[in-house]
Amino acid sequence: MNRTLLRKAQTLCYLCLGGFLFPVTTFAADSSVTAPLGGIIGGPKNPGQVAYVEQLQRMGPGPVAGIPEPILLWPQGAPDAVPDAHGVFTDEDKPAIYAFPAPANNNTGAALLIIPGGGFTNRCMDNEGVQVAKFLNRHGIAAFVLRYRIGPVYPRRAVSTMDAHRAMRLLRARATEFKISPERIGTIGFSAGGELQGDAFYNSVLDGDPAAPDPLDRVSTRANFNALIYGGRDLQNPAAAAPTFLFNTIEDAGHLRVQVSILNALRKAGVPVEAHFNQVGPHGTAMSLGDPLLGDWPELMVKWLRAGGFLGKN
Repeated sequence: MNRTLLRKAQTLCYLCLGGFLFPVTTFAADSSVTAPLGGIIGGPKNPGQVAYVEQLQRMGPGPVAGIPEPILLWPQGAPDAVPDAHGVFTDEDKPAIYAFPAPANNNTGAALLIIPGGGFTNRCMDNEGVQVAKFLNRHGIAAFVLRYRIGPVYPRRAVSTMDAHRAMRLLRARATEFKISPERIGTIGFSAGGELQGDAFYNSVLDGDPAAPDPLDRVSTRANFNALIYGGRDLQNPAAAAPTFLFNTIEDAGHLRVQVSILNALRKAGVPVEAHFNQVGPHGTAMSLGDPLLGDWPELMVKWLRAGGFLGKN
């Protein structure tokens, strides 16, 4: 589905490929002007962009190479889903996960539900989703990228929280199928994804209801561990929280405040917590692999997971 943001005569829209959004620029003032492939105005500027455009040119309709087919959280239709003006439900109305299983020869049995950021108006599915999943896979950790519902169609945070809860229940219920341990499933969220973690996996954890008609509703939504990356919520019940890894930068003052609050609350409650606050760096640094200052936190997180016993073999 294409969603557009109008800025005077310029239109920034998104080409949806396999549930992932790629920016494509068009101009509303002249309908004869077509969108440059890949959204690169004036054509490719470097070898990387050339390769990207060539890949798009080779792609036909259907799944995107390297991106798994989405697993719908509600195959028969999500609660509170809103169709478009023509009564059509698009991918944006169908919360899902994208499964990136750990390699069979290096499977630790641990899993992370990845929650990309994007201010609840978009999702950074590449740098805060797929790239994270592939990094985790290299360490024997299964990864599942969450496609949760966002504004403007879904402005209520309760809807995205419902999607996150459902994803955790699905992973735990199908742990054998995914070759993961149901007791070693964590979450990692970035920016708004960290806020969604706070909503779903700290402040409104749901126990399973044994009498629920839907089998998934009988499963707990509790995460076994969490990583909050430049995001989060003030904790309502710190003592009940799962072990937590925190990363932020001192420059990112607005998000640092809530992370310091979480750190202090968990320390006071005796919950295992580790925090890394780099001195420099803007908000939204993502993985930053290769950066000598900002690129060390992913490996530090893996060491923390290993030290906590979450990467033990099944």
